Amino acid sequence: MIGSPVTTGVFIGRFQPFHEGHRRCVGKILEQRDRCIILVRETETTEKNPIAVAERIGMIRAHFPDSSRVEILTIQDPGADLSVFIGRDVGYDLIELDAATEAISATDLRKKMYAEAGKAFNHDAPRNVR
Repeated sequence: MIGSPVTTGVFIGRFQPFHEGHRRCVGKILEQRDRCIILVRETETTEKNPIAVAERIGMIRAHFPDSSRVEILTIQDPGADLSVFIGRDVGYDLIELDAATEAISATDLRKKMYAEAGKAFNHDAPRNVR
């Protein structure tokens, strides 16, 4: 006899950086589903996308070490212009979090990261030293 089907949620993003809001979204998915597939958009390194995909995967895995519950995959998005389309009003849920979590901004986190480092993003620097 076949067991119960495994339920899966999918979460997609740039995760520049992976922050508390993202962590809570994945947590909500795991409250409602058996597992979560996280699709990390693999973008070119820019001021808006300064963190390499391997580092972002490491950030996510540090929060969710159980690969049987959280699978992390990459999706190519070289121009950082990916759009997600969902057909009809079936098969998706909106994750709603508290106002403080909803207010978390990765843009603000990146600005703080640059300010604390005492520098701005350098478009001309080699990728490994940006």
